[in-house]
Amino acid sequence: MIFNLQRFLLLCFGLVLFTTAGAQNGAQLKVDEITYNFGNINEADGPATHTFTVSNTGTGPLVITRVTASCGCAKPDWTKEPIAPGATGELTVTFDPKGRPGPFHKTVSIYSNGNKGSYTLAIKGNVKPKSLQPVFTYPYSIGELKLHSKTILYSTIRPEETLGERINLLNDTQQALTVHLGKLPHYFTAEVKPATLQPGETGEITILLDGKAVKRKGRITAELPVTVVSNDQKEVNGQIKIAANIIDNFNKLSASEKAQAPVAQLSGTLLEFGQLPTKGSIIPLIGGKTSISFDITNTGKSPLLIYSVTCDDDRLDISGGRRELKPGTTATFKVSVRPKDVKTRMESLINVVCNDPNGPVRLIKVTAYK
Repeated sequence: MIFNLQRFLLLCFGLVLFTTAGAQNGAQLKVDEITYNFGNINEADGPATHTFTVSNTGTGPLVITRVTASCGCAKPDWTKEPIAPGATGELTVTFDPKGRPGPFHKTVSIYSNGNKGSYTLAIKGNVKPKSLQPVFTYPYSIGELKLHSKTILYSTIRPEETLGERINLLNDTQQALTVHLGKLPHYFTAEVKPATLQPGETGEITILLDGKAVKRKGRITAELPVTVVSNDQKEVNGQIKIAANIIDNFNKLSASEKAQAPVAQLSGTLLEFGQLPTKGSIIPLIGGKTSISFDITNTGKSPLLIYSVTCDDDRLDISGGRRELKPGTTATFKVSVRPKDVKTRMESLINVVCNDPNGPVRLIKVTAYK
């Protein structure tokens, strides 16, 4: 009985190996189209869906192991069962346009036993912003024009992406207000609608960032000049601050490539100056500044490229460090502040942008008080 059971288990194991080997050697993945263009879609209509047809043109069962998208706004769903030779399956991609006005281009990577690495598809189109706006508060102003924010933060964007953000406007006066926008770097496109807001009317400023047009990685910042003109021709000038982190596209990295990637290890994510010295303090200041340092160490297996170490708070100065770290090496950065520039409690963020695929953007909080 034991002998027969052993033979049975060996036979089953052999069949599994045979089936797996046959699938790996004989399966061949093919998709009916590489790029699907949604064309113009309305943000108000909600998610848009397209189904790609996946064919097995090989001689062994095709198994799709996983599918990844370049953005959380694109959700893939696919045939989980093995696809027999000559048969077809489906890959459905649902794109959510909410909060993403303007052109979009997203990639979807298919991993299977039918080809080495990934098989990459794409969806693209243009999102028309919805006309109805949710209820906003407008705590900011430029002249008599009310804004729900004066800052746009894109967080992260890959070189092949285009992202859109907007700021909502309100004319809370009894006269018409005309809004003029100044120049931005060429990779930004800004538009205000309507250009003239009647009393009580709402509008928006839409800003698109074209990642393909940005020729460098790291944090980029800009200021959009805004001029508000009232009926009596009185002009008031202001700015909208914009920031974004341009990172590498890590979606095509294989597991082995990620294992050989650099790893950025920070000595800490909180820098506390504590109570800053005041005039007449016995604590000495160098050049009117007080400083704290932090380290970045590359604990990975390939060079770490530090694209930028910046802070949007002008009260902080960052110096030192290196832009390329070989495995096992460390760079030291110095953060300085002038106590006279700090009037109230300070809480700021330092952005570190690098080529670590597991953490391309690192944040360090800086605090100080008088």
